[in-house]
Amino acid sequence: MTAPALDYLDSMMWGIAASGVILGVAALRLRYKPSTDSIDEGQKNIASGLGVALGATGFYIFLTSITITLGLFPSGLQAYNILFGGVGALAGLVLLSGAAALFRGRGVQACTYFAAVLGLYLISDAYSIWKYKLTSNPTETTLLYLAPAIVLLLTVPAMHLENRWFRWLWAIAAFIFAGAWLYFAMTTTPTHLG
Repeated sequence: MTAPALDYLDSMMWGIAASGVILGVAALRLRYKPSTDSIDEGQKNIASGLGVALGATGFYIFLTSITITLGLFPSGLQAYNILFGGVGALAGLVLLSGAAALFRGRGVQACTYFAAVLGLYLISDAYSIWKYKLTSNPTETTLLYLAPAIVLLLTVPAMHLENRWFRWLWAIAAFIFAGAWLYFAMTTTPTHLG
């Protein structure tokens, strides 16, 4: 089935996957100190660069999600507005807030609470997708919604505990979520173009 010319979903999938990669790289590369809620001063350049990349991804996800939410997505399916628009817009805002914190080199902990609420929203959507069979493959979509939800919920302890191993676990979870979404994007884009 060929999607309409203004189909944003496949490019949103690529953006979601990119955000997982950026978060994983940030967790592994940056020396973050929870006690001061700051990134080591010597890493300002890499933190700013990751912040810009995360912000660009967040802005794109926010913009396309708002387009879907306003009903400008030409699918004719109201469920798209709920499943992709609202949660996508909040995801874009979470990424933008995290980007600002990375760019500044501090303030990450406050963003984690916003991220955790989004994680709960994703779990709620995942349950609804599975229960009401809202997509063509509800099991796969449920798992795809749960992957970032886990990462978002783990953000709170990862950024508040003085435990480098927990941040490594969080980074691995982010890369797994990114890999799942990359696979989904790679298999979706050809169907949207064909």
